[in-house]
Amino acid sequence: MKLGPFNLSWGTKAADGLTIDQVITRLEAAFRTTAGIAVSPENCMQSPTVCAIVTAISRRIATLPILVIRRTVEGGRATKELLPNHPAAKLLARPNDWQNPNQFWLDATSQLVRWGNFYSFKSRGQTGPVRQLLPINPGQVNIRQLTDWTVVYDTSTPAGEFMQLAPDQILHARGPARDSLRGDSVVMDIRQAIGLEIQAELMGASVFGNSALPSIIFKFAEGAQGFKTEEERTKFVQGFQEVYAKQGRFSAALLPKGIEIDSSAPIDNEKAQYIATRQYQRTVIAAAFGVPVHMVGDLSKGTFNNVEQQTLDFVINVVLPYARAFETAMERALLTDQDRTSGVIIRFDLEAILRGDFKSRQEGLNIQRQAGVISANDWREKENMNPLPEGDGGNDYWRQGPSGQTAAAPDAGGQATTEGQENDEPNAQPEAGNQGAQ
Repeated sequence: MKLGPFNLSWGTKAADGLTIDQVITRLEAAFRTTAGIAVSPENCMQSPTVCAIVTAISRRIATLPILVIRRTVEGGRATKELLPNHPAAKLLARPNDWQNPNQFWLDATSQLVRWGNFYSFKSRGQTGPVRQLLPINPGQVNIRQLTDWTVVYDTSTPAGEFMQLAPDQILHARGPARDSLRGDSVVMDIRQAIGLEIQAELMGASVFGNSALPSIIFKFAEGAQGFKTEEERTKFVQGFQEVYAKQGRFSAALLPKGIEIDSSAPIDNEKAQYIATRQYQRTVIAAAFGVPVHMVGDLSKGTFNNVEQQTLDFVINVVLPYARAFETAMERALLTDQDRTSGVIIRFDLEAILRGDFKSRQEGLNIQRQAGVISANDWREKENMNPLPEGDGGNDYWRQGPSGQTAAAPDAGGQATTEGQENDEPNAQPEAGNQGAQ
């Protein structure tokens, strides 16, 4: 079977004229590490650390609400308006016919983290805006820059047909790119470290699969003559393996006279620094992705306080850059020139993963309420509660008067009132019940 002219491998020339077996052989050779493991963005999840990193990042981004917002300036101050009926908002609420938003962003983030790129074809109807976002395997996309500096994307359909897409036909989110076209894959840059961890995992599995016993080496006792014939030696080895192999483990074995087990030859896990190697590789891989080590299960240096700080650092330094990569790609691919001119932007709501515990959150909201930063309805909206009935002061903002009394700014349907005046006390503060509910 012949392949099409598009690029199937990582940064290699087009595979035109090669058979599948030849391509697979070349890919294995290109991805093979010194540890003897072939590592690629497709199979890197065999590494426990890479699996933990991809899972941690993708799950967090997939849970974030996506907002289409119009930013304008009124009276010298920036204002924001949610646009739930914008075509981009409707598209992101249902990206395509087989993925819901959570599944779409789980897959998209996984590809972006592993490959350094995420591609999605913008499927349109006969007229009008984009109807579906159809993900494309990054391994089936080759980006080229023509002599006139324009960029084209060579890819294929699920039926194997070759396609050449223009930048306005595709949503491309990527990380840093050494060639300014295709995002660099962290997996490929550190594949030696990942291969070593996978090999260490296989070593541990083989040891425990053999009842945690190392390989056995025999030696002849002093004065022993050894085997008389090759047939005799082969018969001994086969007979011992029948007892010592998996199907016969824990069975007794009687060695012939003159043969002893050389216990000094095998290298045990402690001498090989097996545990230290696995812990070090976990740290190295996590550092390459910029992920705090506690996110990949290393709590050796973790305390309650610094883990909380590392979690905040994870959101700011890891999740936020990936979210920004998606946001800028969506704004370029899904918004019109008129949208951009009018101030329309697309943002993940990171507050959803930065929310503190209930007590801390309420204390912070109460400080803002007392300072007149938020109204009762603003507070209730942040806690996913319905607004107060109209006329109950839900849109009032408190402010401190010149003599210390707390006044309420007028809402849309009433006049400003002073809490102290309502209680016939000039310096009275709002009642405790009003503070908590509003």
